[in-house]
Amino acid sequence: MSPQNLTNVYNQNPTLQGQYTLQQYLDLFGGSSTPTPTPTPTPTPTPPNQGIINSNINQYQSGGGGGITSARGSQQRVNDFNNAIAARQERLNNPGKVQSFVNSAKQMIGIEPQMSVDQMLARSGYMNPQQRPTGGIPFGVGSAIAMAMPDKYYDMPLEDQIFTQSQMGYNDGSGYKDEFGYNTRSALGNYGEFVGERVDKTGNALVKSAAKRGLTFDPVTGKITDEVTDTNKDLIDDFNKKTSYIQKEFFAFTNKAKERKNISDRVAKEKRDQDARIAKAEAEARERAKRKMYNQQGRDNYSGPGMAFEARKDTYTGGKTIDSPSTPGGKYSSPRRDGGLMGRGGSRRKSYFDGGIVSLRRR
Repeated sequence: MSPQNLTNVYNQNPTLQGQYTLQQYLDLFGGSSTPTPTPTPTPTPTPPNQGIINSNINQYQSGGGGGITSARGSQQRVNDFNNAIAARQERLNNPGKVQSFVNSAKQMIGIEPQMSVDQMLARSGYMNPQQRPTGGIPFGVGSAIAMAMPDKYYDMPLEDQIFTQSQMGYNDGSGYKDEFGYNTRSALGNYGEFVGERVDKTGNALVKSAAKRGLTFDPVTGKITDEVTDTNKDLIDDFNKKTSYIQKEFFAFTNKAKERKNISDRVAKEKRDQDARIAKAEAEARERAKRKMYNQQGRDNYSGPGMAFEARKDTYTGGKTIDSPSTPGGKYSSPRRDGGLMGRGGSRRKSYFDGGIVSLRRR
């Protein structure tokens, strides 16, 4: 579909306009979620005594004096990215009057407004992954719109949806990006999975680059493990200089991977806690139903004429044991319907209607 046709579809569709800017919508058809970043000028060498790299990402994100503060991965861009995602979460947590009105209007037509990361985490125990807003539109229209604006976000598990939301907010004019220019949300990729891939890829690159200089880089600690000596100091400095940009990505994505794992662990815990609450409530409900059934059976056993009951000590007999009327040989006899009397031992006596004699003697 040509850009002009996509523009026409966007302009005629309020649903698209409510979810995307025109540029964001066009970008959905323009590329992968993992574009290759453009090369950046070589940063200035690291200062002396900074030979061994560590896990402080900001140490390697200075733009230097070469006028590249707008370059991908520069300190300015990192600051812009962090400020933008923080501001977006604040807006989601505390929407203004206008946004609250918009959210209410969305809910009226069955579209759930976007929650903040904190809200999603708090509800993650019983939440399902977010569904496409067009999913409830009838007659296949919703499916057609979804095909026209594909978004991999709705195919992600809940924990990756939450992580993606935590990385959204910075827009360089062509959609949501991270500090290195990679799309955080697109039609073709899962940013959470991409983060793990970048950790592995940049870590392996640093290992190989160090090995070429006879050095050892440990991707777990993020450090050169060789002791600094007069012999290898220049090699370490050269390593830091030549791999500065890769180091920025490695440390940034390592931190993002930790954030993703923390979110995943939190979601799993919330779901376990919710399952435990449900199991407890169901067990209590079963116990209440069981007690109610027993109580009802107890009342039924002692209500109404002719109902059998077991021999027991009863408050009505002063705690003495009485025998069931249906018990053969019981102490107390009861008249039968045919006029006979079932006495001790269960023998049937002749009915007085047939000439029998009714015994009045207490047995």
